[in-house]
Amino acid sequence: MNQDFGSLELAKLYERQGYYKDALETYLCLEDQNTGPEIQAGIKRMAEKIKEAHVQTPPGEKISVLFEKWLMLMVLRHRLDNFIKIRKRLF
Repeated sequence: MNQDFGSLELAKLYERQGYYKDALETYLCLEDQNTGPEIQAGIKRMAEKIKEAHVQTPPGEKISVLFEKWLMLMVLRHRLDNFIKIRKRLF
C-alpha cells in the first residue's frame, strides 16, 4: 500500500468494512510513522481477526475467492493482449 494514502481513518474504515488484511497493512504503514497505542492496538486486533477469519472460512468461500482472483487475472490478461495488438499496429 502506498503510504501517502495510509491514515488512521482509512485503517478504521477498512476494519469496519471487514477488510482486515488491508486494515492491518495500513496500520503497519502507520506504525513506521507513529507508534501510538491506538495503532498498536489496531495491529493486534487485526492480527487476531485475520487468524479467526482464516480458521472460520469455509472451504467453499476459499474457492470463491480464488475463482474471483483467477477471473480478474483473466480479464487483465485479455486487456494486456489487446494492448499488445494495438501497440503492434501502431509501430
